[in-house]
Amino acid sequence: MKAVVTGASSGIGRALCAELVGRGFEVLGAARSEAALQALRGELGQRFRYVVADLSKLEGVERVAQAARELGWVDVLVNNAGFGLYKRLLDHTDEELVSMVMVNYVAPIALARRLTPLMRRGSVVVNVITAGVHVLMTKLPAYGASKIALHYATEALRRELKPLGIRVVAVYPGYVATAFHERAGGAPPKMKPIPPERVAKAIADAVLKGKHRVYAPGYTALLRILGPHLPPLG
Repeated sequence: MKAVVTGASSGIGRALCAELVGRGFEVLGAARSEAALQALRGELGQRFRYVVADLSKLEGVERVAQAARELGWVDVLVNNAGFGLYKRLLDHTDEELVSMVMVNYVAPIALARRLTPLMRRGSVVVNVITAGVHVLMTKLPAYGASKIALHYATEALRRELKPLGIRVVAVYPGYVATAFHERAGGAPPKMKPIPPERVAKAIADAVLKGKHRVYAPGYTALLRILGPHLPPLG
């Protein structure tokens, strides 16, 4: 089986590439850091190949799509790349807003549009969102808004791809031990994070076992019910 994973150079994406290779997949990883991708190839071997691409630009989306076409077909597309910034909504520059919406929302849909012609019945599209879409994240408002857009679009995509026999999996991670918060310029939550490998395993299990939604850790699923009644975070 063949999988495409964006945001492959670190965090959940990196762990997922290792998880899938360990389960016998051929994996195409996409990210901006060639050095990190080269290092990962050194660890995972020939079942892992990569493409350097900046998904904040449509040219980057097309680079990933072209590399995927060279695989011949795709069984699993994992839209994992994403970023946020600890800023008030009105403190973001226009360029930051455009880049965030592009990476977190536009690129996943654009890649799905380009890659689904390469996908057969039984294939899977995975969109990594965030459990934070169920609450108001006052310190990451632009990030939350872009992920809510992906959350909404994922539900629509599930219905559009069902007639083609392509399943859509929505993934809602909680606090994961990655560099996300550091890169976003803020302090991480005051709680114990789960390792990215745990999320990666949950995603791989969902792909292979026919699931449609993943909450990691599992208790974050309660936010679907409790979130609207909770005070804003931040």
